[in-house]
Amino acid sequence: MSWIYIAFTFFLIMDPVGNVSSFMKLVKDYPQKRQVFLAAREMLIVLAIMLFFYLMGEYVLRVLDISDTAARLASGLVIFLGALHILFPTNDSPRSNLPKGEPYITPVAIPLLAGPALMGTVMLFAKIVPDHASMLFGILGAWVVTSLIMLGAPKIYRLVGTNGLIACEKLMGMILVLIGIQRFMDGVKMFLAM
Repeated sequence: MSWIYIAFTFFLIMDPVGNVSSFMKLVKDYPQKRQVFLAAREMLIVLAIMLFFYLMGEYVLRVLDISDTAARLASGLVIFLGALHILFPTNDSPRSNLPKGEPYITPVAIPLLAGPALMGTVMLFAKIVPDHASMLFGILGAWVVTSLIMLGAPKIYRLVGTNGLIACEKLMGMILVLIGIQRFMDGVKMFLAM
């Protein structure tokens, strides 16, 4: 598995384009300089979370004796369920219930960008990707692109608008559905070959 595939998967799960409108709703009353600072701070928190789950995930799954087959099946399900959440948001989703006040860790870093789907996928990829360099480049690649989008959120929001952001989000969700199904099918093939 290449680092580009890993980065693309993490990027889709973080869904920065879909989170631009939520972020802008939270910070619309702040000056643009403060908005950029808040985006940078939240993205540093996201990077710390991703690295923590990468380093601890492999250890936790090894201690629990989770097989590669189970990890592939689970990663497919986690990605698929995350994609369904993007495609069919509910009234009790974090995006529908944004708190008031300046965001600090929640809701931007957790759960909007680094939610359960991302944390679980990072842990599971840590188990099934033996190449540490690919994982680190994948994490950093997804984080850099997501950071650039979040830092440019005010401009992107003005340029694309709410409807354009929703369309991009749905497209990302559809691609994630395909990736999730493929990962699950890879796990089924591994299970049948046992």
